[in-house]
Amino acid sequence: MDNDIKEIIDFALERERESQEVYLDYARKTQRMEFRKLLLFMADMEKEHENKLKELKEGKDSSGLFHSSESVKARLTDFIAMEEFSPDMDYGDFLVLIVKREEKAEKLYEELESLAAHTEVKELFSWLAEEERKHKAWAQDRYDLEILKDN
Repeated sequence: MDNDIKEIIDFALERERESQEVYLDYARKTQRMEFRKLLLFMADMEKEHENKLKELKEGKDSSGLFHSSESVKARLTDFIAMEEFSPDMDYGDFLVLIVKREEKAEKLYEELESLAAHTEVKELFSWLAEEERKHKAWAQDRYDLEILKDN
């Protein structure tokens, strides 16, 4: 695997680890038991994503898995949600953070899918993008139902 691709995969791995930490930190803080269960489930899903990315990175023959990666590498910061996490943030702000983080992850995986040269790799990134899209939709639905309805 060329160094640019390794760097991009490492970047994606770090985003998955950060998401796990964010979800686990907030799960420990929240008094909403159903929300805590969902956050723990989402952290598990992010761990699964991390494992899939590790498998890809550590695969035996990863040369030629991607077309040029320079455009993605140059724009890695475009895939980082700028909002900072705090375990003390209120519920509405936390949901907004999830939406933004998951949207950035979705866009990263869509970009990597477009660069993948092999069907299996394309399918992996398509699946990851869909997973992140589901997380984003879930958080957006929670926000609409629980925050907007109260305003």
